[in-house]
Amino acid sequence: MPTPRVLRAVPMLAVAALAWGQARGAAFQLREGDPDWLANSFAGDAAKAYDAGTAWKNPAGMTLLNASEIDQAANYFDPGIRFNGNGIANGKFVPGDTGGDAAPPAVSGGLEAVWDYSPDLKFGVAAEAPFGLRTTYPNNFVGRYQALTSAITNFQVAFTAAYRLTPQLSIGGGPVVSYLRARLTQAVNVSAFVPKGGDPLVDIHGDAFAAGYDLGALYEVNSGLRFGIDYKSRQGFDITNGRQRVSLPPLVRAVPFLVGVLDTLNSDITTQVTLPDVLTMSGYYDINRDWTVLATVQWTHWSLIPQINVQTPTNVESTPIGFNSTWMESVGVNWRPPVMPQLMLQCGLLYDQGANSDATRGPRLPDEDRLGLSGGFSFALTPRVRLRAAYLHEFPAGSNHVDYSNNFPNAGNLVGTYNNDADVVSAGVTMQF
Repeated sequence: MPTPRVLRAVPMLAVAALAWGQARGAAFQLREGDPDWLANSFAGDAAKAYDAGTAWKNPAGMTLLNASEIDQAANYFDPGIRFNGNGIANGKFVPGDTGGDAAPPAVSGGLEAVWDYSPDLKFGVAAEAPFGLRTTYPNNFVGRYQALTSAITNFQVAFTAAYRLTPQLSIGGGPVVSYLRARLTQAVNVSAFVPKGGDPLVDIHGDAFAAGYDLGALYEVNSGLRFGIDYKSRQGFDITNGRQRVSLPPLVRAVPFLVGVLDTLNSDITTQVTLPDVLTMSGYYDINRDWTVLATVQWTHWSLIPQINVQTPTNVESTPIGFNSTWMESVGVNWRPPVMPQLMLQCGLLYDQGANSDATRGPRLPDEDRLGLSGGFSFALTPRVRLRAAYLHEFPAGSNHVDYSNNFPNAGNLVGTYNNDADVVSAGVTMQF
C-alpha cells in the first residue's frame, strides 16, 4: 500500500529541514560586521584593538583605547549559488529548471561602542549578526523535493568589560544575548498518485532566544607587537513554538486519502538547536610607522552537533548531521602613505574551510572550501572621525559536487554541481568622544 510510505515522510520533513538549516558550516557563519575586518580578510581581528570593533572581536583589546568610541557599519552581500544538474525520482528526471541564482542579495549592519571609564577599565557593547543563511529556489526547481526556501537569521548583543592586569596583559569578556529565527520549505512528491496535480508545499518555522558568553585576552610584547585570543561560547536554543504547515493544490485536495495523510503535517514541533563555539587567535605587528602585518587562525566547532532531534505530538525523530569543524586562516597588510598620514590602505587574503563533504552537500547549503581577496581603506576626516570602506570577493577552492537525497519517499536525488561565489561591500564611520 502506498499510504505508509507517505506517512513515513511526515516526521522526517521537520527533522531534515531543521538539520540542514542549522548546520551550514563556514557558509552559515557571517564575519562581515565592520569594514575594517573585511578589508584585511579578518586578519588580526582579535589583536588589532585600535577601535571600538574590538568590543566584539576581542573585548580585552578595549584597554588599548584612550577615548570613548562608537563604530557603525552597513554591509551589502551579493552571494551567488547556481546549480547545474538534474533531479531524479523514481528513475525519471524531475521536470523543471535548475533554479538560477538561489542566493538573493542581503543587507546587515553592525554597531560597537566602548566607554573609556578609566585607563585600565573599559566597558563595551556590540550588536552583530554572526550567523545567517538564505537560499530560495522557484517552485519548479528540479530539486524542490529536497529544498525550496531556507532562511536563518541570528542577532546577538554582547555586553563586555576589559581590565588591564599588568602593563602587558589585559583580559575581557561578558554575556551575550542571542535571537534565532528559522523558516524552511520544500515540496512533497505525490506525482505517483496525482500525476499532474502539482506539489504540496510544507513550511516549517520557529524562533527562540539563548544566552552565551565571550572571553578574551590580549598580550602586548611591546608597543608594536601583540597577540590576542577570543572565545565565543556555543549557544543552545530551545525552540518550543515551532510550527509545520502544509498547503495542498486543488487536484491533490480532491484525493481523500492524500488529504488525510498530508494534513497530519500540520502540527506543532519542538527542537533544540545549537550554534557552535568559535575560537579566534590573532597577531598584529607594526613593522614600522608605515607598514603593519596581521594574521588570524579561527576554529569553529560545527562537529559538536552530531544530530538534530525533532518532537512532534506523536513521536521523536532524529537525523545525523555529518558536518566537520572548520578552520579559517587569513593574512593582511596595512599601509599608511607617508604623504597622507590620515589615510590607511588595507588588503587581505583568506582560506576558509567548508563544513560540508560530498556526502552531505545539498541544496539548502551547498558549502565548499573558499578563497577570499579583500581591500579597503580608512580615512580620518578629523582627529575624532574616520570613514571606512571595504570590498571582499570569495570564490570556490574545493569540491562542488552534489549527489543528495533526503531519504523521503519519492523525493529521489539531486545530482550535479554547484558554482558558488560571493561579493561583499561594507562602509562605516568611527567617532570618538
